[in-house]
Amino acid sequence: MRALLREQGLDNQVWLGGELSEGMVADSYNRADVFVHPSLHETYGMVVAEALARGLPVVATNTGAIPDLIGDGAGLLVRPGDVDALAVALRQVMEDRELRERLAAGARRVRGRLPTWDQAAERMAAALERVAV
Repeated sequence: MRALLREQGLDNQVWLGGELSEGMVADSYNRADVFVHPSLHETYGMVVAEALARGLPVVATNTGAIPDLIGDGAGLLVRPGDVDALAVALRQVMEDRELRERLAAGARRVRGRLPTWDQAAERMAAALERVAV
């Protein structure tokens, strides 16, 4: 990945952090301009919700609940495994400040719809009770 980033001239614009402590995660979100989640398979996408909660525009794959989570106007979605489409979407967000700002505004709107931890726990408990009967 690092070689590919260098080859594309993006090595100074993209940071690959690896495993991070909780404090480093918060700092990384705060310093980021965009959140990228190129998952092949996904269920809910908690990290996408975290990025949206921070007001970050998202570039992600159209899998699992991610399209519902992002909604309209908070990010760009590409087909899982479509590396060319991912590259195009990333380049658009990185090079077009107005697009990035519109997507960030969309992320802030989505943030207001995200459930709190208590609400999420209540929903999970209710779902478990429904299937346990």
